[in-house]
Amino acid sequence: NEKTFPEEDIPRNQIIRKLDTYKTKRTKTIVDLGCGKAQIYEHFKDDKRFHIINYDHVSFSENVTKCDIQRTPLDDDSVEICILSLAMWGSNSKTYIKEAHRILESGGILYIIEPTKRWTDFDEQGNIKSITSNKLHDLLEENDFGVVTKTINKFSLFETIKKMS
Repeated sequence: NEKTFPEEDIPRNQIIRKLDTYKTKRTKTIVDLGCGKAQIYEHFKDDKRFHIINYDHVSFSENVTKCDIQRTPLDDDSVEICILSLAMWGSNSKTYIKEAHRILESGGILYIIEPTKRWTDFDEQGNIKSITSNKLHDLLEENDFGVVTKTINKFSLFETIKKMS
């Protein structure tokens, strides 16, 4: 399916572009929940700015830990950045947001990108009812994430921050 998208629109590439902007002297711990083939990890594997932990329900390599991403073995408040890229497919997907909240430190960043069509209400003509009406946006806010930026196209990309408790 990716072959039909411009390279810059592929969800993982959108996340990679966001991470590429980071300037830091300290290594940031990133967890990629539902990482698939760990392509974000592969892009940054030699980058000292990041230590990336990959979880998915299927492990394609030694760089991916097989795990139900609604219950990772990570400690509370132990991660600086969390990624959910095309990972919200299961019937229990709302619990993935809760898990991201649990493992992220206060002020931690969650990047989440999902198909807009799946999370948006449409009118009878097939048009988006409201650009601000997005069920994923609402779910993030309900789970104590503040939306920093959002881009709504074929995919909805949210950069969020875990609110201080």
